[in-house]
Amino acid sequence: MFAFMSLSRRRFVLLTALVGLWARFGRLFASDSVKEDSQVEGLGAWVDTLFPADGASPSGSALGVESQILEKAASIPQYQQLLSIGVRWANAQALARGVASFAALDVEAREAVVAEAEAMGLQAPPGLFFYHTLKDARQFYYGHQASWDGVGFPHAPQPIGFTDYMEAPK
Repeated sequence: MFAFMSLSRRRFVLLTALVGLWARFGRLFASDSVKEDSQVEGLGAWVDTLFPADGASPSGSALGVESQILEKAASIPQYQQLLSIGVRWANAQALARGVASFAALDVEAREAVVAEAEAMGLQAPPGLFFYHTLKDARQFYYGHQASWDGVGFPHAPQPIGFTDYMEAPK
């Protein structure tokens, strides 16, 4: 007989649900739908939303923070996938708002998307994306001397006992 005839109702419902989920969210997990240039652009806009330029300090992308995050992710496949998923999610949020990409959103809309990701918590991929990019962006941003004027330090934030401020203590 045919293989599908031995499929129980429970398995059929489960299979149907999985196909439905894949149809709805599968594009977020596709590995090659975000090109590297758009990922750098989207991550740069994300970092600039977290660390915008002001009168005293430059933006995160002006210091190359997104490149440092991508460099860190180069050796961690799961982090590469999380960055790809996060940028695709941010771009999908921009499309829902009628704009082509996250980088094309105005500042208020970008902040709303970032706040939405933060509100999702660590159980959702956008929340994980927010948490990890904020943690790494903070480390790389304040590791640059150009950011110190914005916080009023004439030197590295922890010059004694943690002199290598680009690396976390061990």
